[in-house]
Formats: sequence, structure tokens, C-alpha cells
Amino acid sequence: MYHRSLVRAVFCAGFLSVALVGTTQAQSLRTDSGSNGDDPKKPVTPADYGKFESLGRGVLSSDGLWLAVEIRRVNEENELRIRRTDSDSLVVIPFGISARFTDDARWLAYQITVSQKEREKLQEQKKPVQMRLGIMNLATGDTTSVDAVSSFQFSHDGEHIAMGRYPPQGNRDSRGTDLVVRALSSDEDMNFGNVSQYAWQDEGGLLALVIDAEGEAGNGLQVYDPSNGVLRSLESKRARFTTLTWRDESDDLAVLRIVADSGYEDSTHAVIAWRNLENRNPQRFEFDPAEFDGFPEDTRVVDYRGLRWSENGRTVFFGIKDRDKKPVEEDADSTETDEEAEEGEEADDEETAAEEDEDPSTVEVWNAKDVDIVPEQKVFAGRDRTENYLSAWHLDDNRFVQLANELTETASLVDGERFAIGMDQTPYERERMFGPRYNDVYRIDVASGEREVLHERVEFSYGASQSGRYYLYFQDDNFWTVDLESGERANITDGIPTQFVNVDRDITVDQKPPWGM
Repeated sequence: MYHRSLVRAVFCAGFLSVALVGTTQAQSLRTDSGSNGDDPKKPVTPADYGKFESLGRGVLSSDGLWLAVEIRRVNEENELRIRRTDSDSLVVIPFGISARFTDDARWLAYQITVSQKEREKLQEQKKPVQMRLGIMNLATGDTTSVDAVSSFQFSHDGEHIAMGRYPPQGNRDSRGTDLVVRALSSDEDMNFGNVSQYAWQDEGGLLALVIDAEGEAGNGLQVYDPSNGVLRSLESKRARFTTLTWRDESDDLAVLRIVADSGYEDSTHAVIAWRNLENRNPQRFEFDPAEFDGFPEDTRVVDYRGLRWSENGRTVFFGIKDRDKKPVEEDADSTETDEEAEEGEEADDEETAAEEDEDPSTVEVWNAKDVDIVPEQKVFAGRDRTENYLSAWHLDDNRFVQLANELTETASLVDGERFAIGMDQTPYERERMFGPRYNDVYRIDVASGEREVLHERVEFSYGASQSGRYYLYFQDDNFWTVDLESGERANITDGIPTQFVNVDRDITVDQKPPWGM
């Protein structure tokens, strides 16, 4: 709360300063333009348009003493302003972005881009446009700069920074680049090659590294401890790894390994997890869909949903999706002569050339049975391609539980991960074409996958409480809760002498919306 108030105060002070400066300048223009000060204001010219500013992203240090704010201008001459909140000190970094403080508020790092003019120049010369990294010691004000840094992360203890380099130019079949880990107090660097992804432990000093080399030689997962310089290999295989995920405030780690299958158009993933990595012999768990009984056939584990640990570290959540088999190629007719085959190829070439000469069709065929009209289908095409079903893998007994399915297409975990809330629009698809969007709401048991209807035909849903026990929705002009453990429903606004529904909304529906909560 203190940080939010301070940010508001500093931002408001900045706006007031701009307003006062602008007023003073306007008064000066009126006064200086003539002896009587009665001449009209100086008009704004196109040359002034680019000077207009707006506030960009701002970050506050954990002790509240430092504020870094991006200033964006119309002419793209942007800058990063770093200010100490208890003084008038100000540091301006031209083209600075993405500022981050260490958790102990001793260091600040930021990326430095190039001007639009310099970017166009480099692009004309076919040279890469690369960012630099600035690192500031907040106690001394000393600043160092590192060239060609595409990404960076501070360690939790604020002692180290990991800096990802840019990949080398040219065609490559790997995604790995150099990664430099710097000890901030001593400026000592440790370099790692072929790193495609990295992530610091949430509470602790371990750094997880995904290795992706040319030809997949030496690919795998490694963990580096900068406090003692020890580098451990957790996994090594000729495959690609992705989606590093630490469990919050722990030393548990999970990752996906890509598993190719020639019988399908796409790849699936194996899930690998470790617990207690700070120990010499951590526990290792692996979930391979191809070798797991009960995993749905023709289904794959997707990477775009990511991985999520349960709070207790006993379950890993991920998404699954139906996959497409490759079409079976029919054998050519063995009786066909070479002359007949050549004639067929020529005919195919002529047909292809004729099709290429034709202008592409702009006709759209609309079907009255489509729930979503064609323009809406286009807008949400990307979302539809990445739809997936939330699933759970219980590590200790190696059980797989699919939480979302065609009945409850979307499922979201509630705090505590004992339950998930499933939503089903299917019974009301025709109604939502011209009216409200209703859902049947389900409670899903994460341990067993069993589902139970909480309530039907709900339009205004507000999810679960922070304790993960109550589900909140609005219906019949009142707010209702459902106890997820007992299933008991309660009208929590009944008898309160006020109006919760927004009667000012001029719409003809069964249930007008609430004011909010």
C-alpha cells in the first residue's frame, strides 16, 4: 500500500510539474511577444508535435527510495528517468526501457535501444539492431554498460545478474545463445554457451539453464549455483527442452521435452519434474504421454499453456489438445507407364499454373447455423488454434487427471488447487448469438476429476475467493456464494437496504448487470 501511494504521489508530482512548466511557458510567450502582453499565443507547429510526452512503464524499488519511469514522445526520442524519491536527483537515460531493481534495492538494470534514425540506418546496411544493458549501483551511482544483451534477470538475492546474448547471424538449427552470469559486487563473469532459456530460482540462488546446441548435441537441462560455482546436469538427451518453471519459494523445477512422432502433424511433450534440487540427490519424475496408461489417444501435451506447480509441490498442471494424424500416402499405380506418368505430371502443372493466374476469391460463405459470424471467427482464429484442456499430473502416485473436457471446455484452478471451476456455454450457444452469454458452472475435484454442477445459466461470474473456498456469482438481483467444500449456496446481499443491480442500463434482458464488486 505504501509503494502504491508513493508511486501515485510521484506520478502526480510529475504531472503537476509538467502542467506548471507548460503554464509558465505559455505566460512567458504571451508576455515576451509584445510590450503589452496582449499578442496571441504562439501557435503549435508540426515541428512541436513530436515533443508531446506520455508516461510509460514505471517501477519502484522495494525500499521506496528509487523510481524509474519511461517517458515516451511522439517523435520516439524516448528516455528513462531515474529519480531518488527523497531528493531532486535525476538521471536521464536516452532510449532506456525495461528497468528492474534487485529485490534488495541495491542495483538497477535497464536496456538501451537505438533511435529510429539509427535503426533505419542499420536496417539499410543489413546489420542487426541490438540493445545494450545498463547496470547502476544505487549506493554509488556508478554505471556500467554491456553491449549486445537481448534479455536479463536478477537473482533473488541480488548478488548476480544473468545476461542473454543475441544469436549469431546465419542459418542455424539451434536456439541457444551465450549467457553471461555476472557477480555484481566483483564484476566477475561466467559464460555459458548454447542457452535457449534460463530462470532464477524464486527463493534462492540457483539458475536453471536449457541447453540447445547445433545438431542437438549436448542438449539438456543444467542447474548452476553461483555461490560455489557448481554446475550440475539434470538431463541430457538429443531433444529440445522448453518452458522452465520453478515452484514459488522452493527448489522444485519442471520442464517440457519435445517428443516428435512421424505419425502426426505436430509434436507432443514429455513433462519432467524435480523436487528438492538443493539436495545432492533430488527426486525426479517423468510423464511421457506415449507410455502413460489412461492418457487420451490422439492427444498431445502443448507448450503454449505453460506449466504450473501446485502450492504443495505434489501436482504439475499443463494443457492437452487433440492432434492431427498425417495423411496416409497412397502408392502409385504400378501398372502406370512412364509415358502416362509424365502426361499426368504435365496436366497437373498446367492446372496449377491456371489456378495461380486466377485472382484469389473474396467470397465469404456465411451459414445461419454458425454461432460466431465470419468476422468474429477471423478475430478469434488464433485463440481457437491454441485451445486446450487443463490437466493435472499427481507426482507421488503418478496419476493423470484431465480436468477440462468438451463438457467443461474452460477450467480455472482456485487457490489451494483442491478444486477447479469449469464453465460450459454449449447449452446456450444459440442464445448468445443475439443475447447474453450464459454458462453452466461446475466444481471439478482436482484429485479425482469428478465434476458437479454448482449452478446453471449463470451470466455474471466472479470466480473463487482468495481462500479457494467460495465461488461468487450474481443472479436474481443479488450476489450469491457457493461453498466449494459443502456445496451450500447463500444469498449474501439479501436484506441489505440498497440496490445492487444497475437499473440505469437501458437493455431488455432477464437480468440487468450489477454495479460491480
